[in-house]
Amino acid sequence: LSVTIANALISGARVAVLTFLPIYLFDTLGFSPLKMGVYLALLFVMGAISQPIMGVLSDRVGRKAILVPSFLILGVLYLLITATQNDILLGIIIGILGAFFYPILNIAQAAIMDVGSKDIQSTTMGVSGLVGWPAIVVSPIIAGLLVDRFNIEMAFIFAGVIALVSTFILLPIKFTPPADFKD
Repeated sequence: LSVTIANALISGARVAVLTFLPIYLFDTLGFSPLKMGVYLALLFVMGAISQPIMGVLSDRVGRKAILVPSFLILGVLYLLITATQNDILLGIIIGILGAFFYPILNIAQAAIMDVGSKDIQSTTMGVSGLVGWPAIVVSPIIAGLLVDRFNIEMAFIFAGVIALVSTFILLPIKFTPPADFKD
């Protein structure tokens, strides 16, 4: 259940960033639609490139060895998004962010399946989805409330804090398959 909760939180943080990053780039930094599109494409391209690499690494060194530092890096990068208005530095932050932004979703799902009994893996994923949806639905709403109350930077601070909390949830977990998990 802890892996599922951590996954739900990191997914909620991700949705908050996906919701407010375009607004931040366009409204706050004054990016043109083309420039904003390039930065968002960078996020996706880096994710596409890193997914197979991160997948192989997680199979070789273990899910936890990839997820914990990835969640931590995401938390720090979310907090850094608004720390610079330099286009190159922001591009580097977004590029590095993309390298972790998408692969961790698949790796977290693999970890959830790893710790579940082999006879109920689909059920485990179904329950994981059910647990995750509230965080995914509520996160951009809470981020929006924070933006309305304070400023747009709060959306990224909110996402960063959630990602860091999810990191600490993962730390004590043992990522070992149950005894009945035999191929």
